[in-house]
Amino acid sequence: MTPLQTLKALVSLQEIDVRIHELEKDCQQIPSRLAEIEAILGSRNQELAGERNQLDEAEMARRLLDGDLKAEKEKIKKWDVRLSEIRGNRDYQALSREIEATRKANLGIEDEILKKMQEIEDLKTSISQKEEDLAELDGGLSVERSELEEKLRSINDKIAGEDRLRTKAKKAVEAVDGRWLRQYDTIRTRRDGVAVVAVLDEHCLGCHMGIPPQLYNIVLRGERIETCPHCHRIVYYKQSLDVLDEDFLQADNG
Repeated sequence: MTPLQTLKALVSLQEIDVRIHELEKDCQQIPSRLAEIEAILGSRNQELAGERNQLDEAEMARRLLDGDLKAEKEKIKKWDVRLSEIRGNRDYQALSREIEATRKANLGIEDEILKKMQEIEDLKTSISQKEEDLAELDGGLSVERSELEEKLRSINDKIAGEDRLRTKAKKAVEAVDGRWLRQYDTIRTRRDGVAVVAVLDEHCLGCHMGIPPQLYNIVLRGERIETCPHCHRIVYYKQSLDVLDEDFLQADNG
């Protein structure tokens, strides 16, 4: 395999790696959005559960107040009967004051019951609205979640396909010179996933720095594989690779 053919194989490998990188970026965004959806629904459900607990507590408190009021009213009934039986003025006055105090206390209990009834009504209204809002939100987010999960499966399938192509491309390069494959992987790690770049007008299109004329001419002719003296990426001249493709097609048609 000539240097140009090796470069062509490396460029093909990089095209696959770039596609995989883009797919992986898309893939990474989806789980975070899915987690965000779960967090939104979880927060709304937690709010709803909190108000339901408040409603349970309010209804329990009202039942206790109802029980207290009933007990106090029963007490007053018994005292009223007893009052009619008392002959002594002192005892009569004492029990009368007790009955009056209890009646006033019952008014306070009744006020508390009314407040609890209003609290219960407000909570029921709020819960009903939250349930309606949550159902609507859950419906919309469920659709989005299904679409994201389907997109994630599709991306993973594409990545699997690209991985198979990458394995073949790596073997093609490694069969000629494993040194360039190792260097490609090293450069790619250090240079944001881009290890092979074109040159144009005596400049590297990776770092946009000038390339010495002698080195530039070597790259144009494709005599050997070279790297940019500035960013150390592997460099190639696109037209040379295009001519290589044309020669391959002519030979294949011949």
